[in-house]
Amino acid sequence: MTYSELKLNIPSADGETACAIAAMLDIGGIYLEDYSDMLDCEIVKNVGIIDEELLEKDTSVATLHIYLPDHINPAEAAEYLREMFTLSGIKYDCEIGSVDESDYAEAWKQYYKPLHIGEKIVVVPEWEEYEKQDGELILMLDPGMAFGTGSHETTSLCVEVLQKIVKPDDDVLDVGCGSGILSIASLILGAKNVKAFDIDPNAVKVTKENAKLNTFTGTLDAQTANILNDKTPIEGKKYNVIVANIVADIIIRLCGFIGDYLADGGTFITSGIITERRDDVIAAFEANGFTVVEENEKRGWLCFCLKK
Repeated sequence: MTYSELKLNIPSADGETACAIAAMLDIGGIYLEDYSDMLDCEIVKNVGIIDEELLEKDTSVATLHIYLPDHINPAEAAEYLREMFTLSGIKYDCEIGSVDESDYAEAWKQYYKPLHIGEKIVVVPEWEEYEKQDGELILMLDPGMAFGTGSHETTSLCVEVLQKIVKPDDDVLDVGCGSGILSIASLILGAKNVKAFDIDPNAVKVTKENAKLNTFTGTLDAQTANILNDKTPIEGKKYNVIVANIVADIIIRLCGFIGDYLADGGTFITSGIITERRDDVIAAFEANGFTVVEENEKRGWLCFCLKK
């Protein structure tokens, strides 16, 4: 499959906001090429080695790569971004091109290495060798075009919280599963059943494929669905943990009904929220009977644990 590629050069300081705006598109994938914090990388700090070519990069500028499936008009997407970036005061320039899915999938693998998240979980690329240490839980992953490697702040925040929340035999609902990383993390932490949904069939396909790379005793049911418009797939069941790593506007809409599917004492974990939208989501939580029991922030992104 060939994807249209929008390549936007933006100030590094605006990277997080630009990603949040881009995530509202019907995208095949997105990644931010940003070298502004490369000296803070754990690998660089621990090993002390960095390619000289990277040191020559302009750290004041980031490149946002957005991949659009063939049913999306790239010119219309570019116009949407122009309007939203203008409203947000983000200066940018944009190039429109195309990229083959297989070419892209191979190109980015060189930057994806084993990643420790929280106390237990190590996300290991399917093509990498890694020697498991005592106490570690290995989560094998090949995110493909669905993304969700664990490196983004919103994903790592959710994985960190899941390690504290998920108990053996829990039923978990993953809304917007992406690469399946949160579903699989729940399963290797002992969840009995995980039901996962995404509106992108490719994400569901990748989630199922990634599940096969891992060892767990629970079951995974991944489906293509938009539960905002049709709640049928989740009716008739209560979940001990519901996790939604999406965007603020979708989370606000979820709050209106998702509490009905939360078991007594259950936890709703939600992330994908930029700090500028904090008041909006807090208002939605309160209006729908949720209480914030934990709030975490990482580089301008928020993750909440809620009870009802």
